[in-house]
Order: sequence, then structure tokens, then C-alpha cells
Amino acid sequence: MPLLSVIIPVYNERELIRKVIARVEKALLPASFEREIIIVNDGSTDGTGEVLLSLEQKYQILHQKNTGKGGAVRAGFKLAKGDYIIVQDADLEQDPNDFQALLAPVMQGKADVAFGSRFLGKYLPQALTMNLHYLLNRFFTITCNLLSGYRTSDMWTGYKMYSRKALDAILPLFKSNGIEFEPEITILLSKLGFKIMDVPISYTPRWYAEGKKTNWKQAARSYVKMLGFVFRTIKY
Repeated sequence: MPLLSVIIPVYNERELIRKVIARVEKALLPASFEREIIIVNDGSTDGTGEVLLSLEQKYQILHQKNTGKGGAVRAGFKLAKGDYIIVQDADLEQDPNDFQALLAPVMQGKADVAFGSRFLGKYLPQALTMNLHYLLNRFFTITCNLLSGYRTSDMWTGYKMYSRKALDAILPLFKSNGIEFEPEITILLSKLGFKIMDVPISYTPRWYAEGKKTNWKQAARSYVKMLGFVFRTIKY
């Protein structure tokens, strides 16, 4: 049976972690699919680790020192056994019911990795802060498209559905520990010649008061590092 691996990197999400796991468990998948859930506790300090201890007999749970989201995702990728792999953020900004739509082009051979685009869906930023995030995302995405040759509408998306082949190819080359891992992966996929396709997804943004963790300093570091990724020599 085909297996979908769902990687959940988590940092200080005590109030939401059980809910996100339940949503992933209930998400509809294509017929005959099985799923594995891998949770990486990235050095949480708010009691998330204690919540996860009670779930260790049911799920694969890795507790590690805080490395950043990229480090947590990479650790989860190394444990994943699935034919298809996706990262599910613990903040529930994305909806696990989009798994099927993201799987479709990869299963059909139309893409090696499907990018879940928030901006092809129904999301429209309304508040000033979220408009600024949108404009920053567009700037990063346009730059990354120029560097990679892709034409994605949402490079920063947390919902990327990987084929086993694509993940196996990029994993030994994927080095970033911070949020800059998203442009790093996009550029690696381009250098290795993999096909990507945008798929519309649902998106419910979380505000800073609700626990959103990205900030402008991370964005600035990510932009500098993104420019450097394109000059890396990749041995095929």
C-alpha cells in the first residue's frame, strides 16, 4: 500500500499539538493509502514535550535540542519511510484536508514535488501586517523564481508534497537549520532537474499574538542565504 509520511515539526505548541495530530489523522487520503505521523519536538520549553510523552506509543516522536525549523524538518525527513512526504506545521495555518489535492499531480507523474500555493486559493490578506507578509513573500518568490527558473506563486509555502525520489535526492544536500530551508530546497530541486507544480490550498494565517514565530531578522538572513544557494556546486 502507498504510504504518506507526515512530518510535524513543533516548537512550543502545547495548546495545539493534540489538535493538529487529530486533524492529520482524520484527513482523507486516496483509497488504499496508509499514513505515518512523525513529530519532531525542536526543544520546546512550554510543556509540549510532556504532552508528547503521553503519545509516544502511538507515534514516532523525536525530542531534540532546538535547531530551528529546517533542522527539525531534516530530522523528520531522515525518519520518513513514505512513498510521499509532506511537512505539516503545528500552527494549523494549513489544512490537512488538502493532502489529496497535493498528492494528485505527484501520483500522476505531472510533478516531482507539489507546492501548495496559498495565493492560488481563496486567501486574501486584509490586515496591514499580513499585507506586508504577502508583499515580502512575493518579493522572495520572484527572486527565487529568477534564481531557480521555476514559476511558482508561493516559494515559502510550508506545504510541499515530495515524491520519494525527489526527497532522497535533496536530503543529503539539504543543510539549513532555519526558515531559509524553503528557498534552499526550491533551488536544490531546480539544480537537480525536478518538476514542480503549484496546487491551490486553504490558508488561515496566525497572528503574532497567537504565537506566529517568523520575524524580519529571519527574513533578512534568509534572503542573503538564498542568494548564496544558487552558487553551490551540486554533484549529480
